[in-house]
This record gives sequence, C-alpha cells and structure tokens, in this order.
Amino acid sequence: MTINKLHGMAYRYLNESEIKWLKNRRNDSRSEVSELAKQVFKEKFPHQARNEIKRQLHIKSMVFRVRGEVFDNYGDEYNINVEYTADTTGRIVKTLFDDNDAFIEEKSVDIGVKAARKFFNVAVHNYDISFWEMDLRLEFSNDPNLDLLLEFRDDDGFDFDDLDNEIDDNETEQAKGNYNDAPDNRVPAWSVEIKYKNGTEQNIKGYDYIPDPVMELLEDFEGYFFEEDMLLDDEFDDIDVD
Repeated sequence: MTINKLHGMAYRYLNESEIKWLKNRRNDSRSEVSELAKQVFKEKFPHQARNEIKRQLHIKSMVFRVRGEVFDNYGDEYNINVEYTADTTGRIVKTLFDDNDAFIEEKSVDIGVKAARKFFNVAVHNYDISFWEMDLRLEFSNDPNLDLLLEFRDDDGFDFDDLDNEIDDNETEQAKGNYNDAPDNRVPAWSVEIKYKNGTEQNIKGYDYIPDPVMELLEDFEGYFFEEDMLLDDEFDDIDVD
C-alpha cells in the first residue's frame, strides 16, 4: 500500500502533511520504500533535493586545471594553462605551464581559514560544482548537431525530446553517467578534483569548451592573485630608481 501511495504522489499536488510523510519515507527501514521515496521526492522537488545534498558537502581540498583560450574583463582573448590547488588551511597555489605542459612558475597566497571556507561554500552552493558532471554533460556528446552553435544548426527533423529519451533509455556508458572519458582521448580543457570532508571524492573533466561556471571559478581564483600582484606592483612603484 505504501508503494502504491508513493507512485500516486508522483503525479499530483501534495499538501504539507503529505510532503512531510514523503520526506520521512526516505528513511524507511524497507529499502524498496526508501529508494522509491527518494526518487519521487527528487522528481517532485528537484531544487530542494539538490540543496539537501549540498548542505552535506564540505570541501576539504581542490585541484582545478584550465587549458585553453579564455576572455578577460575587456573581452580580449588569451591562452591559459594553469592549475590551482586549495585546501581548508587557506593556502592557494597557482602553477603556470606552457603550451607543452612544461612548468613555468609557481605562486601562492594565504587567504585564511575563514575565507577558504567561504570560497568552498560558494563553489558548492552558488556554482553547483558537485553537479558539474551532470549539469555540463552534453559537451561530451559525439552528435555533430550538438557541437554547432544554434544559429548554424539544422534542426529540421531533429527532436530534442527524442534525444532526452535516448539519453534515458540507452544502456551505454554515457547514458549511465560515465562522462569522464573523452571521446577521442583529448586533453581536457578543464578539470577539477575535489575531496570532501566526508571522505567522498570527485574527478570531473570537460573537453570541448570552458563553460560559464568553470570561468566563474577561474575568475575567483585569479582574483586572489590579482590582488597580490597589485600589491607587488605598488611596492615596486615606491622604489626610487636612480
């Protein structure tokens, strides 16, 4: 009877008491009930379900790498090959590489424990970094239609609903969510390795372009070193040159 009630909830409006009952069923001792309740709750309240997951995620350390062409605040394009490492101590290390991945230089800043905690919270709660593998998954598609900009795409006869069904139904590694494998073994345009305080780890990669959330995280990292570089410039300006 509980299973039938849960199935029925997926297709109708729920009042406050029913929502409370559904939440409690997620912790039911019967595995078939708890799993179905979690699925129904996630479908009915996707944002709340995601927020509950995010509240349990606290980053311990992160390794963030970006290779490719990006734009600065003035709209100018430049090439970048950089890696950042950060942890809860507040120390951030920036390592620069050339086009052949050879080491160029390393810099570090100490932003403090409190700032590091805030920085990691922004990554989890504002940028949804823990869900990038799911949110940014379409860039791993081999479908040429998905690699074209909208203004150049020929959508005649192309049904995106069919695409969604194909992703849901096909028993392939990509459909199962294994998006870390590049289709032709290319070097990732970006990657992030995350270790959480609860012991779980993530290793997420992207190959075709650098999405907005990745750019936002890059700009945040760059901001710490921009301030440091400005301080250094001010020190040099104060030096008298004969």
